Amino acid sequence: MFAPLLVGSALAGVATVGSLVQHYRRQLGPMTLADVRALTELAPTPIALCREGFVKIVGTLGCDAPERSLYGDAPVAVREVRHYAVEGRGASGQRVLSRVERSTHPIWIEDDSGRITLDPLATRLDYEVDGSEVEPMIEELRLRVGERVAVLGPVVRDVAVAHHPMRRSAVQTDGAVRFLSPPLVTWRTEPEVYPKLLPPAGATALSASSIALAVLGALLRV
Repeated sequence: MFAPLLVGSALAGVATVGSLVQHYRRQLGPMTLADVRALTELAPTPIALCREGFVKIVGTLGCDAPERSLYGDAPVAVREVRHYAVEGRGASGQRVLSRVERSTHPIWIEDDSGRITLDPLATRLDYEVDGSEVEPMIEELRLRVGERVAVLGPVVRDVAVAHHPMRRSAVQTDGAVRFLSPPLVTWRTEPEVYPKLLPPAGATALSASSIALAVLGALLRV
């Protein structure tokens, strides 16, 4: 009696691990745990006040060359379109990624104090996924024009030197804000959509109950 229960608990444990991996992949995307902490704990810094250090900027997303979404025809500022193909036949057929299209035009984030421009190819983008099918053959991950987004990353403000015709000495003025490493751009700006780090209760309970039954079987056998 003990051996089948032990095997069952081991299988349930493997299934639980797989479920947890999928859960955290969906919740975190390109984020790290440090990003999640910064997203939930830092207060937004206006773009005009960014000087040096790690900041959280919250503003409106836009671009000068929006595209039309594949779903709903909404204007999209930046997106990634994944094309899939089926390899194999019948029950053995598997959906595999065949081609990816990514936006390359600059995007910008604007708040009441200013605007900052980003290169999407040098940015970690936390997309929303669009599409109604469970395993679509074309999958669009996108951030829409006008969407409220948060930007996280270490910044420095460049110093510009201005020469005045009536002055002998140059005057230093604030230049553009620059990220020192690829920033994160995410649509998760409100607490209700922050990444959920607690594991799914159902999967955890299933694994725990299977292990408990295995232990109980061993005790009854002794």
